[in-house]
Amino acid sequence: MFRDQVGILAGWFKDWNECEQTGALLSLLKLVTRTQADFLQLCLEHSLVDCSDIHLLESEANSAAIISQWQQESKEKVVSLLLTHLPLRQPGNTEAKSEYLRLLQKALAYSIESNAFIEESRQLLSYTLIHPATTLEDRNALALWLSHLGERLASGFHSRPEPSYHSRQGSEEWGAPAELGPGEAGPGWQDKPPRENGHVPFHPSSSVPPAINSIGSNTNRSPLPNPP
Repeated sequence: MFRDQVGILAGWFKDWNECEQTGALLSLLKLVTRTQADFLQLCLEHSLVDCSDIHLLESEANSAAIISQWQQESKEKVVSLLLTHLPLRQPGNTEAKSEYLRLLQKALAYSIESNAFIEESRQLLSYTLIHPATTLEDRNALALWLSHLGERLASGFHSRPEPSYHSRQGSEEWGAPAELGPGEAGPGWQDKPPRENGHVPFHPSSSVPPAINSIGSNTNRSPLPNPP
């Protein structure tokens, strides 16, 4: 019976994307005892001893200087870099965190305005919301972005194609996505997220679902700049 249940769970797990798998594992880890957690930590550390690639990736993920250079990359490359590096950032590294949040805010603004990288943006938000380095204030700002990304998918905007990608294009050279409707210009990296007419109005933190506020810890106080 137990083996069958594990097999069913493993089947579901294989069908999820990496972000969904991470969220599911974190939910299960919250149910384990301290002894179980210590044992799992020992197993994970032992399995990663000889993984030089992950150590290099973790070093890059916590370098504010490296992260700041990503703004010179194409938008497609930036989204990919964020997905592979953001989960590896260490709590307490406020400089790297500030760079991530600054870049994430620009990526979300572009995604919602231009209907590009919607699913990837949802994954980035999910990683950020469950990350132990994310504060309550950060979550209050980010939760509404997640809601608006869901609205974009539900409203049918996801049927539009994403912008074409050219390897030599930098972050300032992104073109608008094809087939935009009237009045829906596709911006590049914005310094500010869209306003009310850009589909992403900001609401007070009281409107954030309580479940979002309870995710992770609330130790560092480096809030995300709120949309205007």
